[in-house]
Amino acid sequence: MDLFNTLANFSHFNRRNSQIRDGDRPATIGRYWLGNICNMDQTPLPFEFLSTQTYNTKGEKTVWIKGATSGWEKRQATLQLTVFADGGNYVKPLIFYRGKGLGPGVQREMREYDPWVVVKFNPTAYANSGNMVEWLQEQLIPVLEGCQTLLAVDLFAGHRTEEVLNTMKANDITVSVIPAGCTGIVQPLDLLINRPFKELLRVFIISYSGGLSFCSVLVVQYSRPASLR
Repeated sequence: MDLFNTLANFSHFNRRNSQIRDGDRPATIGRYWLGNICNMDQTPLPFEFLSTQTYNTKGEKTVWIKGATSGWEKRQATLQLTVFADGGNYVKPLIFYRGKGLGPGVQREMREYDPWVVVKFNPTAYANSGNMVEWLQEQLIPVLEGCQTLLAVDLFAGHRTEEVLNTMKANDITVSVIPAGCTGIVQPLDLLINRPFKELLRVFIISYSGGLSFCSVLVVQYSRPASLR
């Protein structure tokens, strides 16, 4: 019952805030156009995928596990994605790496980054309040065309600081905070994007580290019975 009430309150908040107010023009859903209803989420990215199971000859006392690349297990990154209710691809994926983004090695690596992905650096590899404001100003606000917007985010504290909320309010963005324990039920990115994306990333890293083609690894991974994966 508590979960039902929590979800009902979340739904009531969204419905109440979508109601047309004095001076509003009707849109697709109340006062919001589909292109102005969005969900943003951050998910950690591993650099090494070591399976919890392997195989070897029966009776062997030592079973070796091969790591992908030396040092990758120490690297950290967070991926931030944003999806819109109309399916539009308006905001680029954003990756946070741990560090300062300095040094010749990093500079060489940065030249290889895809131009359709935004890369930032900070000491923790997790987005903070300053990163959120920067993302709002650089990416989200410019594509909203001054229209009223509903942005669904989780309970991460960096989404709800005074600086972030003031920036949203100044640009007519209503933040809809997904209740604790409910992201796996009502958050589109959790339900539809994050898990399959991570699975494809895992296959790509395995193929890259093993010198194999992406397609060959993909075929092997999904042609085996689930019990053997």
